[in-house]
Amino acid sequence: MTSKPNIARIYSCFTTGADSTVSLIEVSISPGIPTFSVIGLCDSSIRESEGRIKSAFKSTGFAMPKGHITIGISPAYMRKAGSSFDLAMAMGILFASGQLYLPPNAKIYAEGELTLSGDLIRTPGASIRLKTIKEMDFDYKLIPISEASSAGLVGFRGHGISSLTELNRIFDSNEYSEEAFNYRFEASNDDYIDISALKGQEKAKRALLISAAGFHNILFLGSPGCGKTMCGKIMSGILPKLSDEELSDVYSMNELVNGEETKITDERPIRLIGPNITVGKLLGNATTLTPGELALANHGILFADELPLFKSEVLDFLRTPLEERKVHILKKGNLYSFSSNSIFLGTGNPCKCGMFFENSNQCKCREADIKRYLSKINGPFLDRIDIYSEMRTISGDDMASIYLDKSQNESLEYRNRINNCWKIQHERYGNGYLNGTFPEGDFRDALRIPQKAIEMASTMSQKGFFTARGFTRILRVARTIADLKENRDVSVEDVSEAAKFRMRGLT
Repeated sequence: MTSKPNIARIYSCFTTGADSTVSLIEVSISPGIPTFSVIGLCDSSIRESEGRIKSAFKSTGFAMPKGHITIGISPAYMRKAGSSFDLAMAMGILFASGQLYLPPNAKIYAEGELTLSGDLIRTPGASIRLKTIKEMDFDYKLIPISEASSAGLVGFRGHGISSLTELNRIFDSNEYSEEAFNYRFEASNDDYIDISALKGQEKAKRALLISAAGFHNILFLGSPGCGKTMCGKIMSGILPKLSDEELSDVYSMNELVNGEETKITDERPIRLIGPNITVGKLLGNATTLTPGELALANHGILFADELPLFKSEVLDFLRTPLEERKVHILKKGNLYSFSSNSIFLGTGNPCKCGMFFENSNQCKCREADIKRYLSKINGPFLDRIDIYSEMRTISGDDMASIYLDKSQNESLEYRNRINNCWKIQHERYGNGYLNGTFPEGDFRDALRIPQKAIEMASTMSQKGFFTARGFTRILRVARTIADLKENRDVSVEDVSEAAKFRMRGLT
């Protein structure tokens, strides 16, 4: 007659891209020749836990039990990777073998990677997992103390441990205590260029203000040296700081890439991409499900410099993420999504020599050459851009005033106006939506646009100034202009100004 196996159950969690799944880990120990088996579609990093657990037990005074050790990790139909299951698996073995006291009917959560000496270290994706777990009902929540920053950022409460040796004190001496964690905030550098540096570029300054106030995609075309590239750093200085929820999202994405080296700061991310960027770098790594440039720019700015020089396939790919504000990765038949809710800020020359907008016939490009140069950013791609502004070389007096004028606080004034504008939009839409990000199917009734203003936009569309998609974007920009004035309804004048920021008549 065979003996009934001893079984212990512990909960843990694993990440798949930007999502996480709670997992039940069952450990069974039965008499027989010593074996160690992990089942449940686990990769080599999980199966190799046997070596880490054996060495950690030996280093901390625990014994690896004799007999068949079978560890099942559910859901069995989902592929799992990573070493965050180490602590839960080790605890299950200690409970099932009687080396640790298992409180009756206790629901226990544990995560963390074991070193060979029995210490616990954090694993990538901690903030994503802890955000999922924090509201769930567990009697014990154990995490590596090195995950304190991630835990504090998402508001997780639990017990931090640094080694297996602390388990005796927690379970045998009943010294478990749940606490809130703190995180260390990196001071903001405020390393931005003040918007006052855009001397003589009033349309560009207005375009930046409207773009930031409604989270609208924007494109600047102008001659070399007119300040196009500078607009990216200026934009980062006028955007409000990250909220707690946004900060958690941004940190989570960077943690998947940089691990524990990730710094916590309330500055909005700005990701610079150039003509050599590939679809793969924008998308992310499908093998490891780590985010690319689009997801890393979430809640910030995706800054595309020299846009007309980008590869056609890259601009074609960008159309869907700019529309949906999400990026999708397909891996082994499963679709994973990352948020990419950023302001797309593109810059470039209007022609090969860059002088198309300059006076005195400085541009020597033929019309056919200009059309060919701008062909990549025409049509469907431009329909995803809400605001377009041309820029010209500034005068000598304006150039001198940049250095002579010592007032460098105009960006702060812009940020305060934008902050107020965001509050108006958040009250209107809820859920953190802004005019540029509110879902397409629901925004018509929410924008409060009178019939006269809609008719004007419709007339301009019929005359060929913009497409049906452009018509929608005109209304969104007009709503932002009205919000900057703190007007309840959109006026005809607001629609008229929004129309001035559409790209037309260039080619």
